[in-house]
Amino acid sequence: MNKYVTAALGLVFLHSLHSPHACAAEQAAEQPSQRLQSLVEMEQQPPASRTLNIHGWKAPTGGKVLFIRTTELPIIDLHVSFAAGSAHDGAHPGLAAATFSLINEGVPGKDLAAIMETFDGLGARFDMNINHDRVTFSLRSLAADDKREPALHLFNQLLGQPVLSDEALKRVKSQLHELIEAQRLNPDVQINQALRETLLPGHPYARPVFGTSASVSALSHAQILAFHRQAYSATGTLITLVGDLTVEQAQALSLQVINALPASAAMPATLSPLPSDAINSRHIERPSSQTHILLGQPGVAVQHPDYLTLKVAHVIFGGQRLNSRLMTELREKRGLTYTAQLQTPAWQAASLAIIDFKTRPQYRDGSVAMVQTLYADFLRDGPTQQELDDAKAYLRSSNALNSASNAQILSRLVEINQFDLPLDLDFSVSQVQNLTVAQIKAALNRQFDAKKWSVVTLGPTVDQQPLPPPASGTAGHMCRADTGNVAS
Repeated sequence: MNKYVTAALGLVFLHSLHSPHACAAEQAAEQPSQRLQSLVEMEQQPPASRTLNIHGWKAPTGGKVLFIRTTELPIIDLHVSFAAGSAHDGAHPGLAAATFSLINEGVPGKDLAAIMETFDGLGARFDMNINHDRVTFSLRSLAADDKREPALHLFNQLLGQPVLSDEALKRVKSQLHELIEAQRLNPDVQINQALRETLLPGHPYARPVFGTSASVSALSHAQILAFHRQAYSATGTLITLVGDLTVEQAQALSLQVINALPASAAMPATLSPLPSDAINSRHIERPSSQTHILLGQPGVAVQHPDYLTLKVAHVIFGGQRLNSRLMTELREKRGLTYTAQLQTPAWQAASLAIIDFKTRPQYRDGSVAMVQTLYADFLRDGPTQQELDDAKAYLRSSNALNSASNAQILSRLVEINQFDLPLDLDFSVSQVQNLTVAQIKAALNRQFDAKKWSVVTLGPTVDQQPLPPPASGTAGHMCRADTGNVAS
């Protein structure tokens, strides 16, 4: 079980690259005529998704439940979340994290060691997580009654009857102090925190999830008890369930969870909108052989009519594919980086667009300028028809592949539950197939501005050099212009 999860947007791990000789051999070996016909046929036929019916209902207290029945494996996956993340700390940063951290410190008759021993003995797995919006708790158990019921009973005790003792709070505070210090020294956490502070000054999303050492030290036992009563309420609970149960069994299980929780009023579900006019640059000095670069802009909420259109646009511009515009220009043509992505993390109130890459320190300014120009061109022209067709095919394939396991289905169903999306696992990919180049270009220009990127860099200050010229004949290959230029 991973009790603490950092608020960083993601780590990028860099590896060594092919040599120019290997690239030459690779290019010579690749001939269009040798491509397997079966692969061509697969691209022409949309993958078949599993037929998965979503059942939904609301508990008398107001909690919402979504369920998909799968019978291939005799297991269940239960996910319960509350609007109890750090954005709800109010004037007490770290309050949500400290309450969350106390959940598994003990229940009546069991301490942490006994809790984990019980789950292990039942063949069950318990996990917990916290972010700015929500806290989540998940249970994977065998579906058989003699395994599921005792595991569920202990799970419900953790949510509804945690001991939350003053003694345990002292231990948790000590653990949080260590975590906060570790995050302060982590360059990836540091730059992502700096970007949020730059983009969202004064907003709850700009605060560290785990608070500060000073704010954690000031928390009282009474504050923890009050926060748990309100934030872990049955009223605002979201329950997501996938597995080998009938609908009747799933309904009974969800009621067991709901009935174990406090019946107080739920936390406020909405947060203030993100500021849209904060444009700043910031450099964090740190010795390193490479510079980490983030460019960010606020985006729209998941429920916004433009969200899906923008998501497709950003898959084209900087998705996790070698043929994205970012990867083509930064990696394949100039060898400036190993990987570059445009990520779109989503919160309840809105989302962000974050361009993330690393390069050698002497190319910091040139790389930032080039990325800004690339995005300006993207806004001006939109994607090509071929880029859009490729993105549609990629998303169709991903949609089918991402419903292969219970865990994948659960992840998608959790998103539907949290953001009140249509009750259809295939809804998003179906909508995407109808998009046009003109629609994407229009949505990009409604919501983004090439001149409004906030930029945060982390690395050493060195004299800047012009970017290396682009190499020719590298499109579509793993080869780069000059392997000596690449951050690794």
